[in-house]
Amino acid sequence: MERAVISLKNIRKSFEVNNKEVQIIDGISLDVTKNEFVVLFGAGQCGKTTLLKMIAGLESITAGVIVIDGKPSDGFHDKVGMVYQTTALFPWLTVMGNVEFGPKSRGISKAERRKKAQYYIDLVGLSGFEKHYPVKLSGGMCQRVGIARAYCDDPEIILMDEPFGHLDAQTRYMMEEEIEKIWAKEKRTVIFVTNNVEEAIYLADRIIIMTECPAVIAREVVVNLPRPRDMTGDYFLALREEISALVDIPRENTGGADEE
Repeated sequence: MERAVISLKNIRKSFEVNNKEVQIIDGISLDVTKNEFVVLFGAGQCGKTTLLKMIAGLESITAGVIVIDGKPSDGFHDKVGMVYQTTALFPWLTVMGNVEFGPKSRGISKAERRKKAQYYIDLVGLSGFEKHYPVKLSGGMCQRVGIARAYCDDPEIILMDEPFGHLDAQTRYMMEEEIEKIWAKEKRTVIFVTNNVEEAIYLADRIIIMTECPAVIAREVVVNLPRPRDMTGDYFLALREEISALVDIPRENTGGADEE
């Protein structure tokens, strides 16, 4: 079996609320291999984003170990990039300025970083918008900028926290198609958070279904469907029903992995 590029070992997370400890993550272990597209799926407020932030080094771990590229991670890792639910673009920078920000901060020459940024701007379909500021862009276009910015910084691992959650249904579907195409062309290891079952099945190699807090892994589902996927196909629809039912699994019945 291929060595994991991300390995979570018995991860736990709790917060203190009104002088009382509240458990959010209750012992999650997970391996993710190179270029795998893994979706963390579950009901809202089940700890998916908290888990993602711990992998990114944006949130501390109460217990357990996160190993990235064979080494324990103790915070921010330069091999990891992130795309947020809110676009988090710099409003004072143009599309080009936002996308080239990472390479620029690392001292890459202007000619080299512009060439690289232009490649990713073209890849996400924003050619001609290089000089536009975020305020002049639609929500979907801003997310394209965020995706281009994450890829342009050359991370080996990209974390995506419900990046299409605030978009309208049509734009969301278009962005799902775009991210699938980008991932197919620019292979990276991706961990993607969503509470949308169709989105999970459309994008994932493997879906990690989490219980409500304190979260554990309810089930892992391997999605063996050819890409690009047809959301109206019988098998897709049957898998949607099955996974929707799995979200309600009681914690005492969790465990195991299904291969579909």
